[in-house]
Amino acid sequence: MYKISIFANTLKPVIKEVLPDFLEKIRSLPYTFYVENTLKNTLGKIPSHVRQEPIAQLLENCDLVLSFGGDGTMLMTARLIRDREIPILGVNLGGLGFLTASAVDDAIDNIEGYFKKRLDVEPRTVLNLEIEDLMEPVFLLNDFVVDKAGFSRLIQVSVEVNDLLLNSYLADGLIISTPTGSTAYSLANGGPIVTPETNAFVINPICPHTLSSRPIIISDTSKIRIRVESELTRFNVFGDGNIIGNFTHDKKMRLSKAGFRIRLVQTPSHEFYTILREKLGWGESFRLFPRQ
Repeated sequence: MYKISIFANTLKPVIKEVLPDFLEKIRSLPYTFYVENTLKNTLGKIPSHVRQEPIAQLLENCDLVLSFGGDGTMLMTARLIRDREIPILGVNLGGLGFLTASAVDDAIDNIEGYFKKRLDVEPRTVLNLEIEDLMEPVFLLNDFVVDKAGFSRLIQVSVEVNDLLLNSYLADGLIISTPTGSTAYSLANGGPIVTPETNAFVINPICPHTLSSRPIIISDTSKIRIRVESELTRFNVFGDGNIIGNFTHDKKMRLSKAGFRIRLVQTPSHEFYTILREKLGWGESFRLFPRQ
């Protein structure tokens, strides 16, 4: 029997309405559903047909993960799964929903569609970040960001690609994104949209001091090295929107493609170009001249 683990963003008030109803509807399905045992603190009660486990055990021998929330919840779920490559079906309770492929009302049909092999699973490239003196690498589905740590002056970020100097950016910071992350912070900073299957990374300076410093797309087989200089000698590093740490400018950082991918279950209604049109308002019909 297939094991399905459920992760949920308990900070969203709607979860107290949506999840209990969903847990009752899955009672008749021929799968075994699991939730984190602390979820009862949010919901008050977990139905008897849903099993409870500590979060460390939810991913053991798991066949599918459901992620109830928005894109941020999907990123959190991806961090937990890491190199296990368990498929994730995102159930959208958020706003934008670039990563969450299913509406709540369609979740049960999509679960069955996945196990009947009617839905595609899309592998997504992951960034591997290594920072000197950190014990383990950090894996990022969306992006890596260097930030000037609240200081009003610019910082200087030198970027080497495959041991060759690309540029020394004088800017507020720098974003390096995967194709998945190209529709996140990088897009808001004027970067290009990259389709998920593209084998590339985007290097995008944040508010650069010179207009000639533009975003660049490089192969995802590239090895990237970062060096930061600041008058305060410190800077922040963020990954997928979360603070990784505050470091001194002599800290060495390396980025490359991870040896695994995050697998996202896709539904027909969540095709990439359709999402772009819907979320960004592309292709809206208009007339140059009013009807006579």
